[in-house]
Amino acid sequence: MKRRKQLASNTSALERFTRLPVERKRRLLLKSAVGLGVLGVAAGAISAYDNQQRELHDLTRVGSGTPVVVQIHDTTCPICRSLKSVTANVLKNHAQIQFRIADLATSEGQALQQKYGVQKTTLLLFDAKGNLLDTVIGLQTREELETLFSRHYGTAVQT
Repeated sequence: MKRRKQLASNTSALERFTRLPVERKRRLLLKSAVGLGVLGVAAGAISAYDNQQRELHDLTRVGSGTPVVVQIHDTTCPICRSLKSVTANVLKNHAQIQFRIADLATSEGQALQQKYGVQKTTLLLFDAKGNLLDTVIGLQTREELETLFSRHYGTAVQT
């Protein structure tokens, strides 16, 4: 029995494939093609998500010519996640403002937090030159954020 397994393992995959019936080969190739397609879609989605997250955490945008709202964020904090969600939704109507996350799990996020002496669940509003316009602490409603952003950056652009 061991000898039979050794002989079977010595034959190449190509040799075994060529001995298969045509219908079986066709099904195997079709399954392989579908599998590769699914894998390609998954890889593309992961890559897009990674790029989006990298951009969202890019704090070098502060002072680069565009107004920026930065959230001091702790990923383990449910209130921080709620503030992030509300802020991102409100900023969809403010295309002129960029949204960034200062993640407290990173040295960059911690440095920004210490520079401005704030805690998590805080929004820092910067003008296009990087000057701090306002500091907003705690969870805000959609209406409060709309009013705040309109006051500092102008009215929202409806999309």
